[in-house]
Amino acid sequence: MNVQSRRRIDPNSARHIHPAIWPQWPFDEPPKVRECSKPTYNIFSEYDLMIPMRDGVRLAADIHRPRAAGQKFPALLSVSPYTKGLQLTEVPIGQNEAGITEFWVARGYVHVIVECRGSGDSEGSYDDKAEKEQTDYVDLIEWCAAQPWCNGSVGMIGCSYFALAQLLAAIHQPEPLKAIFPYDAYTDMYRHRSTHGGVPHTGFMMTWFSAVANLNLTSGRLADPSGLQRMFSDSLGLAHPFDGEHFQKRSPGLYLDRIKTPTYFGCDWSFWWLHLSGVFTGWEGVGDIPKRMLVGPSPQPRRPFGAFHEEALRWYDHWLKGMDTGVMEGPPIQLYIRGEDHWRSEEEWPLKRSDWRRFYLGGPSDGLEGTLSETPDGGGERTYSADPIQPEWRLGNPRLIYRTDPMAAPLEITGPLSLHLKARSSAEDVDWFIVMQDEAPDGSVQTLTKGWLRASHREVDESRSRPGSPWHPHSRSVPLTPGQEEMFEIEIIPTCNVFQPGHRLRLEIGSSADISNRVGYHEALPVQAENTILEGGEGSYLFAPVISR
Repeated sequence: MNVQSRRRIDPNSARHIHPAIWPQWPFDEPPKVRECSKPTYNIFSEYDLMIPMRDGVRLAADIHRPRAAGQKFPALLSVSPYTKGLQLTEVPIGQNEAGITEFWVARGYVHVIVECRGSGDSEGSYDDKAEKEQTDYVDLIEWCAAQPWCNGSVGMIGCSYFALAQLLAAIHQPEPLKAIFPYDAYTDMYRHRSTHGGVPHTGFMMTWFSAVANLNLTSGRLADPSGLQRMFSDSLGLAHPFDGEHFQKRSPGLYLDRIKTPTYFGCDWSFWWLHLSGVFTGWEGVGDIPKRMLVGPSPQPRRPFGAFHEEALRWYDHWLKGMDTGVMEGPPIQLYIRGEDHWRSEEEWPLKRSDWRRFYLGGPSDGLEGTLSETPDGGGERTYSADPIQPEWRLGNPRLIYRTDPMAAPLEITGPLSLHLKARSSAEDVDWFIVMQDEAPDGSVQTLTKGWLRASHREVDESRSRPGSPWHPHSRSVPLTPGQEEMFEIEIIPTCNVFQPGHRLRLEIGSSADISNRVGYHEALPVQAENTILEGGEGSYLFAPVISR
């Protein structure tokens, strides 16, 4: 589908048995499906049920099932604090993420949409994805399996919060949970969501908290708002600057090897600021279980969530209904190759054929712009002054810009990558903001991915690090010695892009975040500093996986 045809998609036709949302398949052409569930059922809905949990708290739920008396169907469970009523609308906001009920129920699935404890009409205090909420996931799965309309098989559906709930449920191994499809799910609350590289991700937190507050605190219906209020206070008060128990018990990352449920991971390349890393850490962390992975383009429209429902149907028809869909055939990974706009199948991640190359920072030492080259120059240095008093600081300036020469032939970079930054600062602490872009011949740029690191969090655990993926414990702050040269290994979120002839790889380095970047905005340290980058063969370089063409 070309760009023009994507733009013609009508977001008002998203809620349909055939949702007008692109893409639906992680392939250039739809696969041949030998068996699949057909849209043959009308919908029977029950609203405002109260489902009891093991501690007596009751959770509010809407249940939508095929109108077929006496028949049993698999259940698809969706859990979040985003209000169940919103999930049946066409409202295109980021919390409309439970999936298209009309698609699933018509094809013989029961869609169970639940407001987690301490949200909406549910009882109890919000637990922010910790122990009580995870126990509720298990109770809900077992409750669904025991209902007279259920055949005993349960899956989970939805993206973002709904997807994270799937991974957190699966680590507890509830027996009726037969398959999950976590599209857009981080696995590490500290590193992927709240505190990128030790830098607070306040833009996202303020945006998300505002949405959750509007959905839950403005109507007066929520009986106990204390859990939500506690989350807002702790997070916006930056009560947890380091990684530790608070984040780890709310993240599936440390426990992924407990997951035995067949899992299909998914995300899009533009979601580097929240969920993209979770696809790769999830894929690697679950080990040798039935699994698939797709990373695609940004869905059109993005919400209500309805992307890849056709592929998810192949997945659930196979695992929940025992149908011959062919979903497990062929390479397990599907990647959308940006810059060429097509899908490609792969057998592993990272790609074994990666040619790891160094792109050295260099160029004439005057000014804020330099070069990127696989052949280092003699070496120099480049300095910029960060001053939070100046208005430009809040727009991400000043920043250094490094470019390759225009490409003579296509260059593909796919995989994890990092910046080996040799630098010094006049301050005891400073933030590094890294932007990787594709610059077209006309000077326009497409942001591909970003990286971040607070200098005092520069410690690296070599035992957990891999090429392109330095691992920072984020367990303490180690101040800089002003004026002393230091090495900073900065992880850049994995990406995929083919730089076409005439295009340039562009890298930006700064010490403040662009406030106009909304959810991508970070709370940079407001310190005046002279920051100097060392260049050349003994200096700084981008470490990137080039894929042979």
